[in-house]
Parts: sequence; structure tokens; C-alpha cells
Amino acid sequence: MKDINLQEFCKELHIYEFGIAPWPLPENTKTILYESNPCPFTAADVEERLLGTTEFTPKSAIVCLFPYYVERRGPSNLSRYTWATDYHLVINEYLKKLTEKLQKMDTSAQFSIHCDTSPLADRYMAYLAGLGFYGKNNCFISPKWGSYVVIGTILTTLEFEPNTPLDQSCMGCNRCITACLGQCLGHDEFKYDTCKSYLTQKKGELTVEEEDIIAKTPLVFGCDVCQEVCPHNKDIPTTPIPEFQSVEPYINIDELDSLTNKEFKAKYGNRAFSWRGKKILIRNQNIIERK
Repeated sequence: MKDINLQEFCKELHIYEFGIAPWPLPENTKTILYESNPCPFTAADVEERLLGTTEFTPKSAIVCLFPYYVERRGPSNLSRYTWATDYHLVINEYLKKLTEKLQKMDTSAQFSIHCDTSPLADRYMAYLAGLGFYGKNNCFISPKWGSYVVIGTILTTLEFEPNTPLDQSCMGCNRCITACLGQCLGHDEFKYDTCKSYLTQKKGELTVEEEDIIAKTPLVFGCDVCQEVCPHNKDIPTTPIPEFQSVEPYINIDELDSLTNKEFKAKYGNRAFSWRGKKILIRNQNIIERK
């Protein structure tokens, strides 16, 4: 779009990294995204991941990265991406402001905002948009911000020139594979069912083996081990996003017992770990203390 300076709009809104992915996605996308045993938190239907929206026919995908790295000070029992305000809320607000600016330039344009809760293939689209590459730890890695990024996408009827993927890849040191608590990396497919991050969010009874994996670190929600050992995360800058700079890395699990579910939601509803409820967090803490 010649009349729309997307670079300037993003700069004004403090969206520090963005690119354009082609839409529709390339024909080989189905093969690339197919998994024989997908994680339950990912849409199992590849076709669903290619649709994006049924409200209109998009012509472009604006893919934005939101870095969230903040250096840890003091104890932590939560994965780094949950330390600040829930990224879903933050990203939606940024992308909403961007669509409002774009709408003023073309009142007939249509938009749909996606951030992790939709089936859209966000990491693959970020790769197509030239924003980074895949690591052996199954994370998306930005050359500047490392793997501590979350992805937001706007599908739109506006037509922008697509970017091309970066000619860069994971250095392949295998540190993440070696360090992984559940040894879920380094296989033909990501073995989500032994990933600590998945297990800390899994409902129902856990096996002894699953509890052993959870107990290997103090985190009651998520896991950052494969990111902490990754050389691509060395000396990355602190997030420039104000909403991600004020952090609470630790949650007092003893306090949760005295909170009703309503009180828990009122206090922690704006945090990314709250969607699973307090019982899962208490269970995980009990496992860690018991082991």
C-alpha cells in the first residue's frame, strides 16, 4: 500500500518489530505444520490453522513481535512470560491501536487480530515475515530479542508486499536438547507430553514420571530451561515495552488456599498463568515440595 506508511505507524505505537507474511500461506504449509501427535494446546486440524478468519478474505498478514525479557532479580517460581500483565491483553491493545490507524487510512479495510488463542500458525508466519527462525528448542528466535518474544498478527484486506524469510538458522549447539528436563527435544517431533511447561498446565492425575519432571525446578507454572541455556538469548536487550517491565516473578502459593476462585480471578486474572486456576498451581507446588 503506497499511501500507508506501516513503518511509521508501528514506530508511533512502539511496535518495535514487524513484518509481512504472504496470504494465503504457501502451498507447502500443510506439510510443514503437520504433526502426528500435536500438543492439546495447539489446533490439531492443520486446515484450521490455515484459515485465520472466516469473516473476510485477507490479502496480507501483519506479524508483530513483542519482546518480554527482563533480568531476574530474586526468587522466581513462574515462567518468565507470566511475570507481567498477560501478554494476550497487552498485544491485543497494541494491535487494536494499529488497526484503528490503518482504518482511518482506508475505511473499507477489514481486520482480524490474532494472538496465540486462535489456531493461526503464528511462529511459521513470523518466520515467513522475516522476523526470525526456529530453534531446536521448538521456540521462535529473533536475532535481536532472542526467544523471549510473543507474536501478534493482524489479518487484513489491505495488501502489503510480503517480506522474505531470514537466511539465518539456529546455531545447533544442542544445549537445549541436553538441558531439557523431560528430554522432549531432539526427536522427529516435539514430545510435548514430557515437557515441564505442558505438565504444569495438564489437568488430572499425573504419573510418577510426570511428577518427577515437574519437581526438577521450583517453577509451578511453565519452564524456561531450554531458553535459559540458549546462546541466542545471551546479552539480549531488556524489553522496551512498559507493560512487560513491571514484573512479579514469584507467587505465594500458601496464600492461594485462602482465596476463593472469584478472589483468585480478581487478583490474578490479568496474568497469563491464571487461566488454569489456582488448584493446578497448588498441586504443582505440593509435588515440588514432596519430591
